[in-house]
Amino acid sequence: MKRLICMLLTLAMIFSLVGCGGTAQEEPEESTNIVDEEPAETPEEDSGADEAALAAADAAAAAEEAMQEEVPAVDWSKVNPLTGEPTETDISRKRPVMVMLNNLKQALPQSGNSQADVIYEILEEGGITRMLAVYQDFDSVEGNLGSIRSTRPYYVSLVAGLDGILVHAGGSNAAYKQIGWRGVDHIDALGGNGSNLFWRDKSRLNAGVAVEHTMFVTASDIANFIAAGNIRANHEDDFSTHLTFVEDATPADGSIADIVTIPYSYYKTGEFVYDPELGKYLVSEFGAAYTDGQTGEQVSVENVLIIMTNVKPIEGDKKGRIEVTMNGSGIGYFCNGGKYIPINWSREKSYSQYVFTTMDGQPLELGIGNSYVNIVPTTCSVSFVANKTTD
Repeated sequence: MKRLICMLLTLAMIFSLVGCGGTAQEEPEESTNIVDEEPAETPEEDSGADEAALAAADAAAAAEEAMQEEVPAVDWSKVNPLTGEPTETDISRKRPVMVMLNNLKQALPQSGNSQADVIYEILEEGGITRMLAVYQDFDSVEGNLGSIRSTRPYYVSLVAGLDGILVHAGGSNAAYKQIGWRGVDHIDALGGNGSNLFWRDKSRLNAGVAVEHTMFVTASDIANFIAAGNIRANHEDDFSTHLTFVEDATPADGSIADIVTIPYSYYKTGEFVYDPELGKYLVSEFGAAYTDGQTGEQVSVENVLIIMTNVKPIEGDKKGRIEVTMNGSGIGYFCNGGKYIPINWSREKSYSQYVFTTMDGQPLELGIGNSYVNIVPTTCSVSFVANKTTD
């Protein structure tokens, strides 16, 4: 098809050149006699020029029609509800699979993180963080995921809000209570139905990595486990998401946010650097690129959201675990296209979905693509600066 288009365009150019290349006609001498005469016949050169012009127009029209035939129209009736991206089939009724990823320095790199539709990051005890990677169409996820770690009640809260399926390796007592209370479907590496799907990475073990940083699972094994009917695969009829996506979500009245720095704690600082050529934010942490261990690629995201909320130690908890307020309302920030705006967030209950609005109460429009949601203490000193190298 591409060769046909090129031939048609070439013919159109040739016809145009022929039409423009006729011999110029001399201006007739001005006559002083006014004579009623029949109009002169059109010279052959003029007739040829008209025919060439028509042929060129026909060729150009044919080329344009061929190009339109080659690029099918996007069917926007089928989209990923977590990214707004069009899909070949309707995946909106699928329950997302949500995987707990280890984020200790010695456990990096993670695997499969670059395929996530949404990544949530939240503090844990001791100033460390973990990620909850969300995959709407898990059948399309390739390779291995990990390393897998334990969960906490606030991650379970996010899973319940999206009617998701949690994949984890253990958890705190409070997390297991939340799983029971909310009826959250989960696949636990440390016991229960599906625990046999997980495996230890021998290359990590042989390299001296601590055993708790070696738990992985193959995506296709999880997908097959769900497809076999071990867990409800689809949402109930009354479930829906309410995110809004647009082609260009760059805030028109936003401030510069080429580099967004989020100091979670003394241990972890996250950084998002906007790449204008890619049109997305490149993610870094611990002073280095945040990469996918399977592909080596740096994780990039369309939208960066920051939720400011109350975080405090759990009184009397010997391991120093923390409590994160997941419901109510508060303020935050939205970054897209190298700009940011302050936003409002709200969550009716601890198992509801987040609702994001602009400061004047309008629904927040996200850019079509994946998102990274940072849930941080209200005391977190988030910074937004211009990238001087692109000035």
